Amino acid sequence: MARLGRTKRPITYHGRTGRPVVHKAKSGRKFIMVRKKGGGVKRLYEGTKYAVDRARKVFKRLRLI
Repeated sequence: MARLGRTKRPITYHGRTGRPVVHKAKSGRKFIMVRKKGGGVKRLYEGTKYAVDRARKVFKRLRLI
């Protein structure tokens, strides 16, 4: 797992806005680490959908630049 630096654009996930650190897996896929419900962290890979506003059912694809 290699660190590639921070994202250029702020990302909001679980109501937290910031510029997360981008990592690269051994397979070559890029991901960021996000907080999990109930504690802990999980990997959010580039290209996956994530909820911006669950109440309005607004989703975006994660783009890491």
